[in-house]
Amino acid sequence: MTTNGSDTNKHFYNPFKYTFNYSNPFKYTLNNKLQREKASAVIDEFEEHLKSISGKCLDIGCGPGDITKDMILPALDPNAVVIGTDVSKNMIDYANKKYSIPKKLEYDVLDAQTKNLPTKYLSEFDFIFSFNTLHWCNDIKQTFENIYRMLQPNGTMLILFVASHKIFKVLEKLANDARFTQHITDLNKYMWPFQKSVNPRKELKELLETVGFTVNHCSHRESFHFDENPDRFFSSIASFLDFIEDMPYDKKEEFKKEFVDKYAKTQIICKQNDQNTVLEVYRVLMVFAQKRMP
Repeated sequence: MTTNGSDTNKHFYNPFKYTFNYSNPFKYTLNNKLQREKASAVIDEFEEHLKSISGKCLDIGCGPGDITKDMILPALDPNAVVIGTDVSKNMIDYANKKYSIPKKLEYDVLDAQTKNLPTKYLSEFDFIFSFNTLHWCNDIKQTFENIYRMLQPNGTMLILFVASHKIFKVLEKLANDARFTQHITDLNKYMWPFQKSVNPRKELKELLETVGFTVNHCSHRESFHFDENPDRFFSSIASFLDFIEDMPYDKKEEFKKEFVDKYAKTQIICKQNDQNTVLEVYRVLMVFAQKRMP
């Protein structure tokens, strides 16, 4: 195992060479091994409860729809009906063409943090899922308020999202670098809601209770993922750093090189049978909560 050295840099791939293109659903399905792995683990943990869910369910952040179809739907009672939602119309169009099932599974465009929630979704769902998505929401309070409003009385949600990752410490250092400061004017836009929280579990639990949930489970966990493709996780995040595209070409290339070099020094490389594998370690928040009625 190697970390923080030249050997690490030698085996670290340049994530900017690869496009983790959220606008290309098919390519996304070829690179969402991590998302599938973590969703499967949560579903297994709550297996006994989920198989009794027979009502109308919502999946927030369904992406191309494969996890909703392959993992969520089979985990529920056969009478359950599921709607997968995502902010990307490209993803939803792809999901409806490839994975929809008449009267059983459909997909719709929805911004989870909208301030104008569609009336058709108010008090509509018995159960709401969201895996690997809500860390992208800048207004996390609005997001949970929307989930509360979409649930039926005594409805339940099961949520998993990333709390913190070391990649943002690298971004913060570069944002304070005089060479790049003028190009990164709003660092908070790219920070996950609980990235800097001292006690993420406590803060999230208090937020949910303020919104009106009864929190049955809330945990702040270490999570890890082995990947033979070292650029995959990083490129999935780098693709959201839209300020890079606004930089002059020379500055853009300089920023990319600095980002790659600094992040490479944080990597843990495991070598087995002449195969280099990256170990990604980060923290996640998991919530199982019920809509409390006044």
